[in-house]
Amino acid sequence: MNRRTMNPSSHFEARSAPHRTATLLTVLLCLIVLGSGCAFQRGAPEAYFDRLSGREAVESQLAGEALSQRKYSMRRIRRDLASFRQTLEQLQRHGKQSGITRFERFARPFIANRVDPLISEDDPTSHPELRPFRAELLLSKAVVMHQMRDTRAVQETIARLENEFASMTSMLVLYPTGEAVTLQQGITLLRMQTGEI
Repeated sequence: MNRRTMNPSSHFEARSAPHRTATLLTVLLCLIVLGSGCAFQRGAPEAYFDRLSGREAVESQLAGEALSQRKYSMRRIRRDLASFRQTLEQLQRHGKQSGITRFERFARPFIANRVDPLISEDDPTSHPELRPFRAELLLSKAVVMHQMRDTRAVQETIARLENEFASMTSMLVLYPTGEAVTLQQGITLLRMQTGEI
């Protein structure tokens, strides 16, 4: 009698194990990304720059340690987007639609709050040295949005790359898959990968 009551339970646990694994993977990645970003909130730098005005504030933001910090932040966000891409690929490969849905609920606000401000066209702290980093983030964002089947976002991002960097297509960038390419090659690869040819 006891054996009969235990078997269905163990059978259910065996069947639900992959589902739990996908859920744990999603939650773990979310915690890692959120934890890595906590130390780099923008409150302190903004408090400092609030004491400066006009051109002085902009120049201070674009020089020395502040510029290095911005580059570091952009590199870190690019790595986060690479992790997003890999996670989505794994979930799609294993047909974990519920895991994909949960992950997208985390990824979309992350992109809106952490990625988009760094690639804003109206960013007053824009600096020539940051152009390759902005282009790389746009490429990475487009790949992730393609995996989330957001065709409109992909098209808008490609248009931004072609318009904002029209005179810099020979600039070297890192494609989301890790290849060093010119921006023109990167846009071509992106169009091929997303089907936006």
